[in-house]
Amino acid sequence: MNLTNSPQRFGLVSKLIHWLMALLILSLIAIALYMDTLPRGPEKFQLFDLHKGLGLIAIAAIAIRIIWHRVSKVPAPIGEGIKLTMAHLGHLALYLLMLAMPISGMMMSLAGGHDIKFFGLFTIAGFAEKNVMLNELGASVHHYAGQLLYVVIAVHVLAALYHHFILKDDTIKRITSK
Repeated sequence: MNLTNSPQRFGLVSKLIHWLMALLILSLIAIALYMDTLPRGPEKFQLFDLHKGLGLIAIAAIAIRIIWHRVSKVPAPIGEGIKLTMAHLGHLALYLLMLAMPISGMMMSLAGGHDIKFFGLFTIAGFAEKNVMLNELGASVHHYAGQLLYVVIAVHVLAALYHHFILKDDTIKRITSK
């Protein structure tokens, strides 16, 4: 299997980045949803630390993903016309949301005076003086971008399934098989 992409298929590096990002994002969503059910207390604060640490990994992974796709060009898209435009807009939305979520989460946390701990390796200190406006902006962006991310992920998965089962093209195979 090739490490780099070909004009027809994604290479091993792109596949690993794609599926690790999917696992990471789904983990972040699951943790966030579970945190929302918990009362304020030690368990919730531990999950906040885990969520923030994984958020830092997510922003690094997104940067790596963007760089990798500049180094190893992605295969030509399947489809044409409005389907191709929709696919392009869907991927653009995913990338923007994958950037907006950790950036707004960091903004919300730091401006709220909360540290971001990275699994005991280092800590990004929260603002010494809280910035309520920046905190609220970060919280709003994080909330609404999160809601939009749910929709975009669902459409992404449904579109992949549509390509596989209805159009019977190689869209899913390009990111899953040899």
